[in-house]
Order: sequence, then structure tokens, then C-alpha cells
Amino acid sequence: MTVKHLLSALVVAGSLLQGTAALAQSPSTPGAIPVRDFFRKPAVMSPQLSPNGKKLAMLVPAGKDRVGLAVADVATPDKFVGIAQFEDADITRFSWVNDGRLVFQAFDWQAPAAYQQGSGLYAVNADGTEFKWLIERNGNYRTVGVPSERPLPNRYRFLTTVDDGSDDVIAVRWNFIRAGDPSDGTLVRLNTRTMVPRTIAGDVPAGANAWWLDRQNRLRAVATGGNYNDTSITIHWLPENGGAWQQLAKFDAIDPPPGSFQPVAVDHDGNLLVAAWVQEGGRNPERYATLHRYDTARRAVDPKPIVSLKGYDFDGAVLFDDAARKVSGIFYTSDATGVAWLDPELKALQEAVDKQLTGTNNVFVCRRCSQAKHFIVTAYSDRQPAAYFLLDRETRKLRLIGATYPWLDSRLLAEQDVVRIKARDGLEIPTYITKPKGKGPWPTVVMVHGGPFVRGHQWGFSPDAQFLASRGYLVIEPEFRGSTGYGDRHFKAGWKQWGLGMQDDVTDVTRWAIQQGHADPRRVAIAGASYGGYATMMGLVKEPDLYKAGINWVGVTDIELMYDIGWSDFSGSQWMRFGMPRMVGDPKKDAEQLKATSPLQQAHRIKQPVLMAYGEEDLRVPLPHGTKMRDALVRAGNKQVEWVQYKDEGHGFVLLENNVDFWSRVERFLAQHLK
Repeated sequence: MTVKHLLSALVVAGSLLQGTAALAQSPSTPGAIPVRDFFRKPAVMSPQLSPNGKKLAMLVPAGKDRVGLAVADVATPDKFVGIAQFEDADITRFSWVNDGRLVFQAFDWQAPAAYQQGSGLYAVNADGTEFKWLIERNGNYRTVGVPSERPLPNRYRFLTTVDDGSDDVIAVRWNFIRAGDPSDGTLVRLNTRTMVPRTIAGDVPAGANAWWLDRQNRLRAVATGGNYNDTSITIHWLPENGGAWQQLAKFDAIDPPPGSFQPVAVDHDGNLLVAAWVQEGGRNPERYATLHRYDTARRAVDPKPIVSLKGYDFDGAVLFDDAARKVSGIFYTSDATGVAWLDPELKALQEAVDKQLTGTNNVFVCRRCSQAKHFIVTAYSDRQPAAYFLLDRETRKLRLIGATYPWLDSRLLAEQDVVRIKARDGLEIPTYITKPKGKGPWPTVVMVHGGPFVRGHQWGFSPDAQFLASRGYLVIEPEFRGSTGYGDRHFKAGWKQWGLGMQDDVTDVTRWAIQQGHADPRRVAIAGASYGGYATMMGLVKEPDLYKAGINWVGVTDIELMYDIGWSDFSGSQWMRFGMPRMVGDPKKDAEQLKATSPLQQAHRIKQPVLMAYGEEDLRVPLPHGTKMRDALVRAGNKQVEWVQYKDEGHGFVLLENNVDFWSRVERFLAQHLK
């Protein structure tokens, strides 16, 4: 890798003046916004304050359309100086190590998926000096333009910073790596100047693959198991006064029983905080993940939750103030992100920010909350991509640092609602609805998320949905059964329901939108990627009168192919051996069901127009899923199949030009078949 240091000032796209100019020059109608503007890299990304709060680092545009790392003084947050840039890669994730040093990782936004390397790890001082390449990328070591010291091998992976004033970060050294499976690793402190890794704890239970440290950076809890041979997870605990590791719990990772938990953090008093799956009462009891203290002596979860989110599982982090030895707040995600402030002053500060920024969701966090003089506020909404402000604690004034998409005029973008719609069996389906300008009913695109056993969405700016809405389409995005984040019942209701209950949820949400007068019943398309591509094809099979067209990119088209293709990235993995038979379907026991819910084997029933797009180097859903489906449709007489195959791309498209090409095809396809 060729490395170049920038000591000259970098222009920060998204500064107040440039953002205003972009707004003045923006298109006058949503439909006039270029496709490219929705899918370009953000102008600025991820501003972070140094631990002492005196400096501000951020990812900014650099030469040759690259992304570099720049630093500014808090007193002049619009005057960034570049400290690191690659000529053949972009800087992505970064963190402050201490007040004067940072670490960062790399990705190449100008190369397709097949040519990506790993992220590696690099370190540099805040003034651009003392650059170190710490961990190599995917085992590829290049001698051109790098220091004479060889970086550590790629089996080392950056984990987190320690924030104790040292030059160290925490990394894990994987002792054995098998694609698609957790493995056995050793936690180390890696010095970012000497490059010397030191093992944090020697006597650790074998098979550790997750770790939790206390506020003094001592290893206190580990998880073992979940390996190639079984799906059990064991949580171990090391008492503060020393002694042997204790087993707190052991449970099945795929189907954890009531009372199981996931460690989140260790507080200043040595208490273990966990996300536990507890049962809520009522006529239809439900289990949600909520944040609790865990009594390690009694081996029991404290029944009183610290944070409980109605209708959502807890998914967040604890914000510690080490100087004050307390918890300042809890970061969480419900329909959107937020912080439950426990500190009264910070709660009042949040209220002051919200009074100034009334049209956005405003989130700030802190590392040393009681000592912080400034905070970075991320402000966003459904129509406003994230903008970053510097908040002065004393004056409570906000100063714009930068905007992620300054070229998009929020006045032209569409509103997004979050509703819960009852499926035919009474299960509530959280659904995100993005409405274009004007009055309905509108032509509609039902977008099915991938996974499928993940959370698909949260409220906020979505390039895909906003692009479609700008072209006049209502966008419906259901969190069908099987989606995570909405409770255990919602998640498990999707097991072995590909093409069945999961598909019916998408249908029921679509019919609801028609009944409400939002969707035009004569102009509805279904679309999605990965599992969403599968649901697209099954939607065309099961509901030929409901969906007039389908858009499937990188989609599964046959569940048996997932088992049979030997070069997929999960072939032979724990997920394939244990998870898929239980959650998707067993290829022997459920053979008839898998045949009945195979779009490939039901291709003769699909008469609607179909747009299909695949990456040649996709290892998650290999290309035969697409080519076999295409050929089966053509053999069955479907003359309205549009096919595009992107060279060197994988499971999703990295190159901007490929994304612009794909979404331009989507625009033409929908205009032809829905308008």
C-alpha cells in the first residue's frame, strides 16, 4: 500500500458555506435530483473529540476522490488539517488512542468487492507524525511506500481503545480461523508505537471468542463456545479479588432459554451489566432483551431492568464517566437512536439541544462526561441526512462542523412514518413507510430487507427509499416475522417460514397500504436484496395479482442451493450445520416444504416483469442463484426478464458507478411497468 501524509489543509465539504451554496443550487423538484446524489460517499463522516476534548478528528474528502483523516482544534472546528491519506485506499473507521494519537483502518471505495483487502490497522500522531502500520490487510504485505517494520499478521484484529492515557489499544490474536465460524482468540494490549503485543490475561478459559473488561481494563468476563461442533455458549466470570474463573451460565446460542443473557459491560463497582431475555406478563407473554445488573454471586439476573424499551429489544451501550466513577447515560435504539441520560445536567443539556434543533433527532455521547467542555451532536431525521454540530457546554451554543449530504435539499425529501400493522394471525409487523410528495394513492415499491434474521431498518434517512420516493413511489419496508430487535416471539415466529408466514407478512402489509389509500393496487412492485430478493421472487409466485413487477438483486432463489453450492462463504459452517436446519429448513426432513417454497422450482408461475442484478464474485449468494433463475424464467416463456451481471462485485455493489447503473435501471424498469 502506498502511504501519503497530508500536512496541508483539506477542504471540508459540508461546511456551513458550502452546505448553503449546495442548497441554493439544488434541483427544484425531487425527480430532478440525480441518481448519483443519493449514493455518493458522504462528504464528511464520524467526527470524534479527543479524550481531553481539545481536538476534533473527522473523515473528509482528500485527493483523487479518496477519504482521508483530518484534525482540527476545537476552537476552530472548520479548519481541518489532513494527517493521513492513502493513494490507493480510503480511511474508514478510526479512534483516538490518547490525546495525541489515533488508529484507523482502510477500505477501497474505488475497487469492486473481489479486489478488497482486509481493513488492517494503522496509527499516527494528531500532527501527522510517527505513522505506523500495525496490522497487515488480509495477509497481503506490500513493501512499496511502507516503513521497514513489518506489520503484525492479519490474524490480529483491532477491538477497541483503552482510554487510559497510554499508547495502547486492545486487539485480539485469533489462534485459529475458520471461515464463517467463531474461533479461539487471545486478548492483547498492542502498543501503537513499539508494535509490541502483550497478553492481557494468561489463564483464560479455552475457546474464548468474546471479552469484557472492567473500567481498569482488567479482563473480567469471556464467552466461549459457539464453535464448529455445537451452538452452546458459556459465560465465564473472574472475581475482582482473583481466584479461578467461574461459569455463570451455559445456553444454546440459537435458542437461548428464559433468563439467558449477553454481557454488555462491567461498571466501576465491578458489577456485570447484561442484556437479558426476560418474560413480560400479560395475556400473551413476550420476551424482550432488557438491560440489567447481574448478581455473579447468586448467578441471577436482577429482575428490575435498568433500561426497558417498549416493543424493542435493548441494543446499545453504557456511557461511563471514569472521572466521576458513574454511569452518565445509556445509548439505545428503539425506532431511532437516543440516550437515556442518568446525569441531570446532561439531561438538561439534551433538552437545550432539542429546543434549538427542533426538526431532527439529536444524539450526543461522551467519554469523560463530567469533564467535557464540548460535545459532538449528530442531528438527523427522515428527510435530513446526518449533520454534525459542536456543542459548547457552558454557552449551549451549537456550531456546524459538517453535513454528510450537503448537496441534498431536505425540503425535497420524503417523510417516513413507523407504524405497526397486524398480520393475519394478529402478530404486529413494524413497518417503515416513506411517502412521496403529493397525494396518494401512489405507485408503490414494497422493499423487503435481507438477512432475514436481522433488524432491517430504523427511522432516519435512507438513500434507497428516498431515491424511490423522489421518483414518485410510496416505499413500504416491513419488519416481517423473523426480524430481530422486536422481541423473542417476533423473531421465532419466522423460523422455517421462508415463503410462508414471512411472505404472508409482506403481503398483509401491502394489502393494508392499499386499504388505507396509500398504495395504488394497480401499480405495486416488490423488491429486495439477498433474502429480500428471495421474497421478491416468492411474492411474484404467490401473489401474481398483487405485484405487477419484481426487482431482485443478489437474491437467494432456492434454499437447497444454499446447501449445495460448496464455494459459498458459509459452506460447512456452524450456521449451515446447525442454524439453517432449525431456522430455515432441513434439506431432508423439510424437503417437500423447501421445494414448495423454491422460486427456482416455481419459475413457471412467474409471468410478471423481473429485473435481476448479481455480482460475479458473490460468495454469500453465489451467481448460480441468479443465472439458474434467469434461465428458468426464460425457458418458461417469460419475455420480460432484464438481467445485469456486475464484474468483480460481490454481495452488494461497492463501486459508485455500479450503484448508479443499477438504480438507473430500477428507475427505467419501474417507469415502464408501474406508470
